[in-house]
Amino acid sequence: MTTNDFSAFYHSVHGYQPFPWQISLAERAASGVWPDALNVPTSSGKTAVLDVWLWAHTVGITGTPKRLYYVIDRRLLVDAVADYAQDLFTRSGTVGQVVRLRGGMGAAEDTWMLKPGGLTVISTTLDQVGSRLLCRAYGSSRWTAPVHAGLVGNDALIVIDEAHLVEPFRQTLQRIAHFRGRATEPLHTPWHVLTMTATPMGSAADVLALGDDDKAHPLLSRRLAASKQARLVNGKLSDLAAEALRLREGGAVVVGVVVNMVDTARAVHRELSAQGDCILIIGRARPIERDVLAREIMLRAGTGTRGAGRQALYVVATQTIEVGLDLDFDALVSELAPVSALRQRFGRLDRLGELGTSQASVVKVPAAKWPYAKEQLDDAWNWLEARAVKVGKLAKVSDMGIAAQGATPAEPVMRAVVLGLPDLVLMFDPAVTIDITPYLHGEKRSTEAFVAWRTALDTLPPDEWAEALEASPPLGLELMPIPLHALKRWLSGADSVVSDLESTPEPEDYKPRTTPPQVLRWDGESAELVAVSALRTSDTVVLPASMGGCDRFGWHPQSKAAVRDLFDEGLVTAPKWTGSNERTRWAIGLAEHMAGVGRAAMRFATDCGLPHDMVTRLDEAGRLHDLGKNDPRFQLMLGAFDGRLLAKSGSHEVAVSRKLAGLPRGWRHELGSIAQRIDIDPLVRYLVGSHHGRGRPWQPATPDPQLWHKAQAADWPGLAKQMQDRYGFWGLCYLEALLRLGDWVRSAEEQEAAALLETQHDA
Repeated sequence: MTTNDFSAFYHSVHGYQPFPWQISLAERAASGVWPDALNVPTSSGKTAVLDVWLWAHTVGITGTPKRLYYVIDRRLLVDAVADYAQDLFTRSGTVGQVVRLRGGMGAAEDTWMLKPGGLTVISTTLDQVGSRLLCRAYGSSRWTAPVHAGLVGNDALIVIDEAHLVEPFRQTLQRIAHFRGRATEPLHTPWHVLTMTATPMGSAADVLALGDDDKAHPLLSRRLAASKQARLVNGKLSDLAAEALRLREGGAVVVGVVVNMVDTARAVHRELSAQGDCILIIGRARPIERDVLAREIMLRAGTGTRGAGRQALYVVATQTIEVGLDLDFDALVSELAPVSALRQRFGRLDRLGELGTSQASVVKVPAAKWPYAKEQLDDAWNWLEARAVKVGKLAKVSDMGIAAQGATPAEPVMRAVVLGLPDLVLMFDPAVTIDITPYLHGEKRSTEAFVAWRTALDTLPPDEWAEALEASPPLGLELMPIPLHALKRWLSGADSVVSDLESTPEPEDYKPRTTPPQVLRWDGESAELVAVSALRTSDTVVLPASMGGCDRFGWHPQSKAAVRDLFDEGLVTAPKWTGSNERTRWAIGLAEHMAGVGRAAMRFATDCGLPHDMVTRLDEAGRLHDLGKNDPRFQLMLGAFDGRLLAKSGSHEVAVSRKLAGLPRGWRHELGSIAQRIDIDPLVRYLVGSHHGRGRPWQPATPDPQLWHKAQAADWPGLAKQMQDRYGFWGLCYLEALLRLGDWVRSAEEQEAAALLETQHDA
């Protein structure tokens, strides 16, 4: 392949030529060796990594991963990248899937997995991709976690944008790469991690950066050379709004104000709203409302809108905007932050270099709190002052343009807990509870839960909440991410009042929130009432709408107004999902089902490029996986009566039929399957016994000890370890995933056929 091939592809999609560094990345992809790191400044077109990946597939470059996980620890950009990817597929005429994986999503939103051999871009967050890699998929049940682990751990290019923000996770990825290489019979699926950042960490071995051709490029050089004159203000919180007003008076039309804390952002927003049109952007918002705000602000302050004329606007945002929307401010006010954060914020000022010279302010406030340490802020302020020049009698100005920044001070590197083999063994055992946040966030312990609000809970007694939610499970688009500690504090009635730009005591008539005795938690399969203290990282919590805590901008713990119920309004709906547990009124034959699953698993294995012997074994596993359902008790439960063995039936009530058939609670048909085929290939035997996520690494003995002995299940943990050593943690999960996805797809086909028959019958 030549660089001309990529340039032609890129021009056909975008209408202009790629930058030189983007062509260099395509050359690397064509050779089959992606770099470890891409170190280019903000506004240099990093999203083109998607173009390079897709081009590599269109020209048939062997070994290019089928799935690209674009990881960004800011939810605003998750949507922006997904939109870019969808447009890229459409413009290039290439068939592919685009997934937004933002957290709190359940099985109903994982339908994309039913095409494991297709091209897929998954735009996601650190927690979502990290929890999947460590077999603890947030928002999904523990039994489906291996499917997620298999997909993200194989045939995947993991691109981490602004990698300096997620250094602990990068360290964990290095350990994962190490353990992937320890399998004795690896699957040899492509898997690579590419970090991208404007703030190099100096730890990558193979780095692609801007070259002389980039610096001489007419468009890129203008962006690099633009001057951004930052006035240094050693003042107080009220100066944030005052500086924004000053810049407006100086002629700036769209003024951005970026601060470190949500409470500060709300206070500044309240102040500036009294002076003109003002929009608030915080990361803690529900996706639907965040999308509405994003569309509004992109129309008024997005990159490329300056030439069309702009209306006066203040945009107040938290640090979520640092790597969020593709905004282009005319002037900027930033609360003091570490230099790496300031660089990102100033990347939103005169983004394309159209103004040439722009004005800004950096405000240092006293007694700054989390999320930054005092030492980090002091280092940043000293760096700014050392570079500043005096303008007039008092003001000091520091140029924050890309070319003018030069060397930046070193910042502390957050370390992850070292991922070891014993840790992985525990993580891949669904019976073990383990906290994976230290492997994703290092010392940073503030992790998130997800919250939805439903008006239905206001009309029901708490003991009926779980049943109501299970009938209409929460969906990702209605969930708001909230730091777990903040949610617990709020639910416990310890929320604070923020009345203006300075700290003030609570008013005399303020009444703390009444502490709810229990809240409703959804685990991806079922709901239960739990104590607030029992909530854990990435839990999904559903609250009565009357509790408040949210407005159109997002998380607002001081708000007592009832929250909009997006589900009740019909703004979020469940996608069609026909999983293997869904019932119809029509019986499905056992032999036909197993043969169909074998064909589907074989097709997936072929599409995913696995060798012939592995394709054959997956076919065999599919044809045997439900053999244990031929147990007379199971057939009686399904209502089989004419001699035909059934795989499933919707003509019965499971709990009642199970009891009448004499099947003990907890009985598993997988155990019956392996009991009937003791001497088959070890991998096939393992896949048959684990095809519902159980059997990892134990098979249950209590429900049917006689069957357990017949299956030689005492030896099962040894078999599980043997398979794990042979194919690796992620390789074995991948094989499990292909079989299980084949089961799901076949079940979907059968149920669609059954629904058609039902329609014809009713007609």
